[in-house]
Amino acid sequence: MKKYLIAGILAASCVVFSYNSCVWSQAEEKKALTPEEAAEATKKLEDAQQKLKKVVKNLPKVDNAGSITGVVTCQKMRNNADAIVFVEKVGDNKFVPPAEHAIIDQINLTYVPRVVAMQKGTTADFPNSDAVRHNVFSPPTAALQFNLGTYPTGVVKEVLFDVVGETPLLCNVHAEMAGYAVAFENPYFAITEKDGNYTIEGVPPGKYVVKTWHEKLKEASQEVTVEAGKATTSSFELKRRR
Repeated sequence: MKKYLIAGILAASCVVFSYNSCVWSQAEEKKALTPEEAAEATKKLEDAQQKLKKVVKNLPKVDNAGSITGVVTCQKMRNNADAIVFVEKVGDNKFVPPAEHAIIDQINLTYVPRVVAMQKGTTADFPNSDAVRHNVFSPPTAALQFNLGTYPTGVVKEVLFDVVGETPLLCNVHAEMAGYAVAFENPYFAITEKDGNYTIEGVPPGKYVVKTWHEKLKEASQEVTVEAGKATTSSFELKRRR
């Protein structure tokens, strides 16, 4: 009889625990927004997208520098935004990282900016500006692996990107969230706008290999010659990975 009583108590406890977990989980997520709240949330997201930098680097001053400019066309994509064009190697590829931090915010269950290009050695801040908890982490295939744990609104956590390469950004709480932090050896890179235009400023005169990065498209490369005080054109047409 005692055995059955204990089993009954344990079963009841499990039910209560499951119910409380469900309530806590539901309380964690915000209820459906009113039209006014939705409009405010959209404006907040748009403001952040315009304000926060997609490119963070420390560009040294170079006498008689030139530039690399062009257009990147992204096949079968909604627009030509968020492709990165970068110079593979400049000199010994040793440059002082920026003191400025990159900021990758979390707003409306979205990473803002979705794609950030930064120089190796940059520290990135991950504030949580949402009304729900987030858990920023990168998968095992990332150039830099980390897990910031679950943290509430108003908290900011930092990550030092001291390795080169692509680091996908995910959230353990919200599977739909995705972003990318991409770190480069030198500060000679740029991110395209929706029209595909880009410009890499302050490039020392010389011959270089220019490459592209895109989250879904194949890498492309070209050899270019940069002349003092002049703009060199280098355009790309990126195709789907197979």
